[in-house]
Amino acid sequence: MSDITPPPGPPPPPAPPPQQQTNGLAVASLVLGILSLLLFFTIVPPFILGGLAVIFGILGLSKAKQGGPYKGLAIAGLACGAVGIIATIAFIALVVVTAGDVVTNFTYTISPVGRS
Repeated sequence: MSDITPPPGPPPPPAPPPQQQTNGLAVASLVLGILSLLLFFTIVPPFILGGLAVIFGILGLSKAKQGGPYKGLAIAGLACGAVGIIATIAFIALVVVTAGDVVTNFTYTISPVGRS
């Protein structure tokens, strides 16, 4: 008998790529922070959106410090949420000051009908 070795089998399939870690809290913080900036003139939603952005930003930052990714997104969401809240407060102050000025300096500019 002859020594015939069988041909080698096919190479093993490549290993699947490692799972990408995500930090959903950081992404949510950034989205809510941007929305609070865009909607600062609507008074109530920016307080809610900005507050949630700050909370999610803090949670996302703590998750990133434990080895998760996207620390920058968490910081950006935290900053956008805080700026959105500050912009809303500034807008409310501007409206109150302007409205107060209009009320105190109000004068009739149309004369009543029939009078000259």
